[in-house]
Amino acid sequence: MNIALVGVDKRIVEILNLTKLMSLPIEITAYPYSVYTELKEIIPTIKNVDGILFAGNFPYVLSVEEIDKSIPTAFLEFDETGIMKLMASLPFHQVPKAISIDSVQGAVVKHVYRELNFPLTEVSAVQRSKSLTVADIAKFHIANYQKNPETSILTCLFSVNKYLKDQNYPCTLINHTYFSVLKGVNKIINAINFKNSSGNHPAVVIIKIDKSEKKKPEQNEFRSQRFLYKYFDYLLDFQEQLQSFVFNRGSENYYLISTRNLIEEYTNNYQDFPLLYDVFVKFGFTISVGIGYGMNPINAFTNATEALEIAVKTRNTVKVLTESGQVISPVDQKDSTYNVKKFDGKIIRISEKSGITAENISKIFTILERQGSNHLTAYDLSKALGTTTRSGNRLIGKLFQAGYAKESGIEQPAKGRPRRVYELQFESPLDC
Repeated sequence: MNIALVGVDKRIVEILNLTKLMSLPIEITAYPYSVYTELKEIIPTIKNVDGILFAGNFPYVLSVEEIDKSIPTAFLEFDETGIMKLMASLPFHQVPKAISIDSVQGAVVKHVYRELNFPLTEVSAVQRSKSLTVADIAKFHIANYQKNPETSILTCLFSVNKYLKDQNYPCTLINHTYFSVLKGVNKIINAINFKNSSGNHPAVVIIKIDKSEKKKPEQNEFRSQRFLYKYFDYLLDFQEQLQSFVFNRGSENYYLISTRNLIEEYTNNYQDFPLLYDVFVKFGFTISVGIGYGMNPINAFTNATEALEIAVKTRNTVKVLTESGQVISPVDQKDSTYNVKKFDGKIIRISEKSGITAENISKIFTILERQGSNHLTAYDLSKALGTTTRSGNRLIGKLFQAGYAKESGIEQPAKGRPRRVYELQFESPLDC
């Protein structure tokens, strides 16, 4: 089990020294940085790991939106043990009664003081958010100190500590302890083990037509029902992709039960959700989708229902509610790649003729442009799209049947069986 440890270089050294005292069933690969602005460059370099552990909540909050959501992620908390260790190192008369602190909740400080029977008059804790900078946090402490000069500033951030000391403000750095590190490491190990076992957890999918977007070319009930059945029949292809079972077709909502790993494969680890665009192109209306995971089908159905309630608020989007209560959005409404205006007529025609989503057709165009050739194998295509070889073969097959691909040769890799090479011909009159 390989875990990436991400944090400021000094904190990484501290944590690695503590882990040497532990017997852990893991390998740790360090990803240190000197300043927080380097995080944007570091995150994309994290590859081939089972999980990511951040040295604190500050780098976690700054990076969480950039991380591959299929990778279990956690952060080391600065907990009661760090506060207790600091207080235990001070003479009783020097224990602060007013505290300004970051990276630790005020309730944690109050709990420690109550357990140690220390007097505490005031505690101010900064609320972490991605928009806060090091300077913002430092100014929070400075304002508390200027308001009450007896306030002791406690920080878990090296950068904030340096900022304050450079301006001659008294500040004390809180460090991790053996127990806080052990707790964090166990948290990421448990998350990885849960992910490895959760692939077969049931997943319930509920698809709802957005009411204000329904196509209304038919005026009578008979034609309206026929149109609805065409829509349901079209969803059978989606059902087949998820290898799922339809357990309720008694309403306009469409209910499927599948597994978590098949959902993750279809969404390319929550990067996209092709059905949104496909339905819009073919039927002219949008849908909202709620997906729920659970330890059993009942829990999954409950989570799917809650996820759908969130999705319908914005419409034309997908929300996933996991077993742990995390909400994942495979498609961001404000930056949706499924907006029909983003695809030209040629891509839409090829998509409709081949049965491949316009999103994937657009990606294939980009792949051919980058490699400077219109020849590739199903294996090449699957690697470029980040899908399985089986999916690559399925896409090539659809292009072949639609007249956009023809076999042009055989490639013999160093290992394995020969691979068919195909020439893609999107400039063919067939796309007109």
